[in-house]
Amino acid sequence: MASLLERQQIGKREDLADLIALVDAHDCPVVSSAKKGSKPGNTLMQWQADSYDSAVTTGTVDGTDVGSSDYQNPGANRAILSNYVQIFRRSIRVSPLSLEVSNVAGLKDELSNGIAKKLIELKRDIESTILSANDAQADDGTNAYLTKALGTWISTSGGSVLQVDSGFRTPSASIETTATTSNITDTTVQDVLASIYAQTGSIKTYTVPLGRTLKRAFTDRLTGTRSVTDASNQLAATQIRTFSPQTGKKVTIAVDLFEGDFGTCSLVPDNFMPAQTDGYVLDMSGIELRYGKLPEVKELPDAGGGPIRMIEAVAALVVQNPLAHGKFDLAS
Repeated sequence: MASLLERQQIGKREDLADLIALVDAHDCPVVSSAKKGSKPGNTLMQWQADSYDSAVTTGTVDGTDVGSSDYQNPGANRAILSNYVQIFRRSIRVSPLSLEVSNVAGLKDELSNGIAKKLIELKRDIESTILSANDAQADDGTNAYLTKALGTWISTSGGSVLQVDSGFRTPSASIETTATTSNITDTTVQDVLASIYAQTGSIKTYTVPLGRTLKRAFTDRLTGTRSVTDASNQLAATQIRTFSPQTGKKVTIAVDLFEGDFGTCSLVPDNFMPAQTDGYVLDMSGIELRYGKLPEVKELPDAGGGPIRMIEAVAALVVQNPLAHGKFDLAS
C-alpha cells in the first residue's frame, strides 16, 4: 500500500515558528505616564491657571490702616486656558475567506489580531499627536477637532486658536533654540532648568521625551574625548563610563539622567517626536489626558464583505500651566 510521504504533501505551511513580530516601535512614554484627568463635559475644555503676586519688601508703617488702595484682587493673576477634544479612530475589515479559510502563520484569529494591532496604532496616534506642534482647531464640518499639542503649548506664542494668556506663555529662556546636537553643553541644559525654576520656584524631576539624535547628543557629549577640565564646559565634564569584568566585561556608555542645579532630567527616547533633534522638559504632574471616550472597539454592520470593527477614542491634552515646562528645539 502506497503511503503519503512528507515530501509529497501539498499546501504545507512554511515554518515561521507561529510568530509574527511587530518590528515597528509602539512604546508611548508620554501617553503611558500622563495623568488621566476627569472626563470632559464638552468638546471645549477650560481650566484655570493662577500665579502669585511678586514678593513685597517695603514693609508697613506702624498704625497704618488698610486703605482702598491696599486691596488686592485675588483673581488678578488668574487666566482661563482652553483646549478642544480630538477624535482618534482606526478601523479594519476582514473578508470571510480571510477569516474562515486562510491559515496564516502566527495567527489564530485574523480579526482578533487586527483589533489588537489597531489598538496599539491608536495609542501611537495619540502619542504622536500630543508631541506634535498642532494648534487647536474646531470642527467645522470639513476640518476635524484638533487638540492643542505640546509643541504649541510650550511656545512663546501660545498658538493662534484658543491662544494661551500672555501671562502664562512659556518664556523664551525655557526653550533652547540656539544650540545644536554637536555643541550642546552643560550650560545649555542648566539654563533651561533655571528658567523653569524662575517661573515655578520648584526643583523637580522632569520627564524629557526626546528624539534619537538628541538622546545620542546627550550621551556623546558626556562620553566624548574631552577632558573634565575642558574650558568649553561640555557635558563631558560629568562623563559616565562603567566597566565590570564580573559581568562579562560589559561597557556601558549611556546618559539617562541629568542632575542640574535646578532639577533633574530623566531622558526618555520617544520615536514619535516630530523632529529627532527635539525634546520636551515636562513636569508630568501638570500634564493630563482627559478622555471623553476611552479606546473602545465597536462592531459595525457586515453587509457581506466581512466583519468590520471601529476602534475609537476621544481625548484632549491638558497642560495645567505652560510656565512649568521647557523644550529643546535644536538643529542637527
